[in-house]
Order: sequence, then C-alpha cells, then structure tokens
Amino acid sequence: MNDNSHNAKLKKIVETTIKIIIVLAGCWVLYVKIIKNQDLTEMWNSVKISFSSPRNVFLMTLAFVLMPLNMAIETMKWQKSIQPVENIPFKNAFTAIFTGITAGMMFPNRTGDFLGRIFILEKGNRLKAAMLTFVGNMAQMLVTVSLGCVALIFFIIKSRYWYLIIISLIVIILGFLVYFNIHILRYLQKIIPRKWSQKTEKYMQIFGSYSKKDLSVILLLAFAKYAVYSLQFVLLILAFDVPLNYFQAMIPIMMTYLLMTVIPFITITEIAVRGSVCVVVFEKWLIMNGINAEFSMMVFSASTMLWLYNLAIPAVIGLFFIRKLKFIRSSYES
Repeated sequence: MNDNSHNAKLKKIVETTIKIIIVLAGCWVLYVKIIKNQDLTEMWNSVKISFSSPRNVFLMTLAFVLMPLNMAIETMKWQKSIQPVENIPFKNAFTAIFTGITAGMMFPNRTGDFLGRIFILEKGNRLKAAMLTFVGNMAQMLVTVSLGCVALIFFIIKSRYWYLIIISLIVIILGFLVYFNIHILRYLQKIIPRKWSQKTEKYMQIFGSYSKKDLSVILLLAFAKYAVYSLQFVLLILAFDVPLNYFQAMIPIMMTYLLMTVIPFITITEIAVRGSVCVVVFEKWLIMNGINAEFSMMVFSASTMLWLYNLAIPAVIGLFFIRKLKFIRSSYES
C-alpha cells in the first residue's frame, strides 16, 4: 500500500514537472514570437490606419470570428482520423487542438502538434494515435499541394515553363492515389529489420483501418478547413485595402500555402518566413495584374494578423489546457 502511494505521488510529481516545463517553454516561445517581434510592430501600424474605416474593422472582426470555426473543423478532422484508436468526445478533442498548437510552436513547421494532442486520450494507444494523426495531416497537405499546383498553373500559363503544368497534374493525381490507398503503408513493415518487425507489426496494421468513405470524410474536412483559413486571409487582405477581389486573392494565397508547405523553416522565425514568401508571391502576382507592387507589404501585415489569429492566440489559450494532459497513465496502452 505504501509502495502504491509512493508511486502515485511520484507520478504526480513527474506529471506536474512536465506540465510546468511545457508551460514555461511555451511562454518563452510566445514571448519571442509576439512581444519581441518587430514584424508585429509593423503590422500594428498598418492596423491603426485600417481602423479608421468601419468596413475594414468589420472585415478584421469577421476574420477573427472565423477562428473558432477553423479550430472546430480541425477538431472534427482529428476526431475522424483517430477514430480507429479511440472515440474521443468533441470537447476533449477541441481542447487537444489548442494544446497541440501550443506544443507545435516549439518544433520546426509545427511538426510537434501531435504531442499536444495524443496525451489527451483516455485509453487509446498513443503511438497509434500519433500515426493516425499523420493521415489527417496528409489529407491537409494533399489539399494544399493540389490547390497550390492549380495556382502554379495560373502563374506559369503565359511562360515557357509549360512542362511544370504536366508535372503539377501528375503530382495531384499521384497524391490522391496514394491517399485513397493509404493501407499500402502497412507494407512498409517488410523493410523493417526482423528483430523489430514483430513489435511494429500491430502499429503498421493500423493504416488499414480506414474505408474509402472515412478517407473521403477526412479529405472533405481538410478542404473545409482550407476554405475557411483562406477566406480569413482574403478578408484580411481586403481589410488592408489591397485592390484584389476574392478570386484574384485566392491564386497567390494558394501559391503561398504551397511554398510554405515545401519550404522547411524553424518555428521561431516563422513570421519572417511566412511574410517573406507572401511578399514575393503577391508582388509577382500584383505586377502580372497591373497593380502597384507596393501593396505586397500590406499583404505582409494581413499574413501576420492571420498568424496571430490562428496560431498565436490559440497557442496562448492552449497554455491553460496543458493541465488536462495525461502523460502517465495507470493502465497499459491498448
């Protein structure tokens, strides 16, 4: 009895220590990215100018109001992705999305977001959940790359690089073929050394848990999230008085998302990289459409505010949910 009591206290101390470390690390990252970031100072200067117009204030507010919808769609996508492991309630999954964003802030390209999600699970195998989270991320990447390739066509259609259109179409087709045959990842088991193959087999088999319908639902949710996220960007671009309509703004937005997906970067410098990519892409697009390229700097402000809405603010909220994560469970993983 004393041993059990001692172990329980030790687990509680370890749990609390881990949570404190995550919160402190999260606070430091957010301090560097928000308080000490000069790019945000430039954005606020642009916001002050835009606030003089009720229309622009309305557009900024509407973009912010869409943030919870964006998070809700991501929640449903993750719920569906990990369903073979555990049917997690929406409320718990919604919390996990915020803690995932907080954890993701500490890793390149936010690759660590799954670490802030899987520890919300009550019974499900966490390693399997992490692997299935990859399926949802793959769906999102497929949407981003596919629409990005479509945008690429608009950028090069008048140039001599016509062969890139064929490459783009091949990439899109191959992407969908791989996604809807995700079960083939089970066969990666064959290249794993024999001494580990038995231990990993039950994990690799998890990729065969989805039906075509399941994969279609996950993909549709990925499209929905992309649509909402992009609409937020368009609204902010309009709020900063960039003279583009919805369609004209979507082409460079899709191209920007494609480039940010394929270009690796360290999260600490994410705002600078995101802003630089936006400026380069929009500058070229504005020139192609006979619009003053100086408006590309207003797009930089819109991009920075979008980052603030969908990443910085949710990451701060996620800090308050870290206490709900369970790093040590009394029962063995299923």
